[in-house]
Amino acid sequence: MKKISIILLITLFSTAAFAQMRSVRSIGSLKINWYKTGWFLDANAGVRFLGETSTAADMLIRPSINGGIGYFFNEKFALKGRLDAHQFAASYNSKIDNSMSIGASAEAVVRLLQVIKYRRSRDFALNLHAGAGLTALMNPSFRDEIEDKGGDYKGVLFNADNIGHIVVGITPQFHLNSRVSINLDISHFTQFKQNETYDSHNRVDAKSVTGVLSTTVGLTFRP
Repeated sequence: MKKISIILLITLFSTAAFAQMRSVRSIGSLKINWYKTGWFLDANAGVRFLGETSTAADMLIRPSINGGIGYFFNEKFALKGRLDAHQFAASYNSKIDNSMSIGASAEAVVRLLQVIKYRRSRDFALNLHAGAGLTALMNPSFRDEIEDKGGDYKGVLFNADNIGHIVVGITPQFHLNSRVSINLDISHFTQFKQNETYDSHNRVDAKSVTGVLSTTVGLTFRP
């Protein structure tokens, strides 16, 4: 009888331990590892707002995409490299002045909920990111116009209007599982030293500080 009791106790203990391990495995990937340290990849697409034009032109809404790679050193803080591409269309006198920009930024990322509240698992995250970088603004028709007149369309680093920028944004996330999250990213770029307004053919000098806003949706991947 004593041997049977011992066998039953061992069986019950083993069954409970196995069930607990399965439970941890089934929910642990979502409830624990989504805020693990390590690498992550972002890919987002949406629209671009704002962009300075002269008084003779209106700015139209156009597409915006961005992607990045980063590393979380702990559950709160990360560093990230980011690339953005914006399209611009300034409308005036029944014409549309098309241009685009490509920008590279280095950013710091903070998981606000993990900083403001105690550490715990959540299906939702709210990330604040900020950094600085360089934007190359390209207008092919304006470049051709300058070069046809014997001018030189060159920037300090690229054959474009080279603009410094500061980017600040916020990214709500919903975690589908431990590896994939859905993003809504809102980022504002404060730009410095833009030469002409986005209706470049009107040859109007831009203000010393200009701005662009992008709103995009996409995914974050964690290897």
